[in-house]
Amino acid sequence: MWLVDARTRSILFANLSAAALVGMAREELTGLPVQRLAATPQDQCFWADSEEAMALGIHSMTSLLRADGQLVPVERRVAPFSLAANGAALLVTMIDCSARQAAERGLETLLAELRATLDSAADGMLVCGLDGAVRAFNQRLVQIWGLPQDLLLQRNDASVHAFLVSRVGDPRLYKARLDAIAADVQGSSHDVIELHDGQVIERRSVPLWNHASVTGRVYSFRDITQEVQAQAALRLAARVFDSSPYAIFIADRQNRLARLNPACEQLSGRTSQSLQGQEVTAFFGMGVAQPFLDSVRSDWQHSGLWNGELWLPREGENGCAVHLSWVALRGEDGGIEQSIGFVRDLTQQHAAQKRIDELAYSDVLTGLPNRLLLSQKVESAIRSASPEGAGFAILFLDLDRFKVINDSLDHLFGDRVLQLVASRLQTCLRQTDMLCRIGGDEFAMYLHAGDAMGAEQVARRMLDVMRRPFTLDGVGFSIQCSIGVALYPQDGRTLDELIKQADTAMYRVKERGRGNFGFYQPQMNANLLERMQLEHAMRQALGRQQMSVHYQPQVDMASGRIIGAEALLRWQDAELGAIAPSVFIPLAEETGYIITLGAWVLEQAVQEAARWMQAGTPIVVSVNVSALEMRQPDFLERLTRLLQENSLPPELLELELTESILLQDAQEAAQRLGLVAAMGVGLAIDDFGTGYSSLAYLKNLPIHKLKIDQSFVRGLPDHDGDRAIVSAIVHLGRALHLCVVAEGVETPAQRAALQEMQCDHYQGYLCAPALPAADFALLLVEGALAPLTGAEGPGLRG
Repeated sequence: MWLVDARTRSILFANLSAAALVGMAREELTGLPVQRLAATPQDQCFWADSEEAMALGIHSMTSLLRADGQLVPVERRVAPFSLAANGAALLVTMIDCSARQAAERGLETLLAELRATLDSAADGMLVCGLDGAVRAFNQRLVQIWGLPQDLLLQRNDASVHAFLVSRVGDPRLYKARLDAIAADVQGSSHDVIELHDGQVIERRSVPLWNHASVTGRVYSFRDITQEVQAQAALRLAARVFDSSPYAIFIADRQNRLARLNPACEQLSGRTSQSLQGQEVTAFFGMGVAQPFLDSVRSDWQHSGLWNGELWLPREGENGCAVHLSWVALRGEDGGIEQSIGFVRDLTQQHAAQKRIDELAYSDVLTGLPNRLLLSQKVESAIRSASPEGAGFAILFLDLDRFKVINDSLDHLFGDRVLQLVASRLQTCLRQTDMLCRIGGDEFAMYLHAGDAMGAEQVARRMLDVMRRPFTLDGVGFSIQCSIGVALYPQDGRTLDELIKQADTAMYRVKERGRGNFGFYQPQMNANLLERMQLEHAMRQALGRQQMSVHYQPQVDMASGRIIGAEALLRWQDAELGAIAPSVFIPLAEETGYIITLGAWVLEQAVQEAARWMQAGTPIVVSVNVSALEMRQPDFLERLTRLLQENSLPPELLELELTESILLQDAQEAAQRLGLVAAMGVGLAIDDFGTGYSSLAYLKNLPIHKLKIDQSFVRGLPDHDGDRAIVSAIVHLGRALHLCVVAEGVETPAQRAALQEMQCDHYQGYLCAPALPAADFALLLVEGALAPLTGAEGPGLRG
């Protein structure tokens, strides 16, 4: 404490503490101007202040200059003091702050170190009071939780906690855990928090103690997303390792087996315990020569990878071929630390490859060689053929009307028929010959050293074996074939040329009636071109209005009146002239165009029948329907729509079916025809007796009419065989209460014979040819026909 003269600013009195504070004796201080102890210019100015300012009293922090030149921080208070003798004075008290400032600096240093420690921590730290107030947090917490900057600046505790809740995947669970932590004030906690973006955070908390009381809680947060993902990846890798269908082994740096998966045990027939510790090559040792294993090890050590096939022995059974991929796993120094091997059983692959090789040269359905093997056979024969030596023959065989069987009885039945055909045809082979299936119902035969005579003999044998009846699933049927023959080298010098020429010859046989064989002639190519042109013209004919439907009357045998008409398609080409149905109808059936033609004819016939009905002359119109048409999924729907759109009673329409349509599955045929009959549409069997006759369908199916083919009528009345057949058909029809119609009646004698047999109806040139709709309408007006004489018939046919 000092007592300072208010006017002179000299020290009047100093106590011992003041003297010790500045390092001087009390005597030295007495009379000393106080400015001498000022440590700074600011302090000099302080003591120069007016007495009025001093009189108010001053409290400040400053420094004193000690006698030894050191500065002493002090807390100074100046107050006015009145002296009775000497006048006004200033009482100055000073407290040494050196220790306190040192403590504060130490505390600041400690706080800075704590802050640095907090900010450098790998975990996010959060310190909260018991009331949840945020006391401190570090930068890592901001990074982990993604706290926005504006939230940090506001320091709104409620907003901070709300943001944390918004980040978690399950806010309800998060809040429940916080409540549990808050309830256990003195307890520690550890849990995992999943954020909605997939991040995973580990949270730990401990109570914050102040002496013996808990004043808050310290939380640490660690982003363990990568650890969790790594653990999941390890678990997945372990599952993959254990469940992989491929055998996998892991070896150490000495190439000793360390771990094997279950597939490895299963493949080798040995347990992991029996294999662990052995060298990798010992895994295959019993099945592979040691020099080869040494080369495998050498290549692997050099490149770090070996791929190839090995033989793997198995305990107690035959071994198997395997594919090994052996991969070295190198460390940072480039040295091999571990290796992993993938072993795949090649048994099925080798079996499949063997099967593929077999399939590459054979037909799957019949087991016969295929075109590829035939090609190799022919190429070999061509290479070995000498100019003066014998050639060979190629026979091309196609089944006649096989499409009828396929369409009627389904493709599975047709496939089995092809197998039967292949077996029969193979009986015609010599060991040096080869029969192959080209595709569909087409076969080709290579006839070794075959000339025209030898080819003819083989072709006849084939025709003979094919003429024998077939039986399959209780169904009896016959199949004919047509065969074309091409000879090397005169008809071609490659397999493609020879098959093309033999195919051309085969089509020529079909055009001439089927069921025979023929040799290739150069003129045949021109005929094939004509056939292609005819097909093209046929497909254009409807659009060019070159086709029309004519109607041939069906006459009651007793009264001579017209009771029906058969719709017949006619084609008048602008360039080719009139094309006979016997020419283009088979072509349409072979190409599938019969579906389009048949639909058009049916539509025209229904429309015409409706017009005749409206004109007051209703009659039944018969329309031929092929098996392929009947099997169309929308046939019944189209038929119903046609009748409804034209308001034609169904009893005025009759569908004529060939017997081939009845070769289809009996249940399916009965169902389809039953639906047609249920509509009221009549059903007739056309050309009865010429096809796949079976009396069972006459009993089981809703047939109401039989039509005798004109080939049987033509021999009446003189040919005993024809007369017997026709009589049998008529009597069969009458016994089954079926109407019988004779086709192709051209002479009065034929009609008389039929009338004598009590045939119901007839049609043919004797009454009228097929007429255009307008001409036929005139006949309907007359209502009856005058029989034509035999002499007039040919003129009408023309």
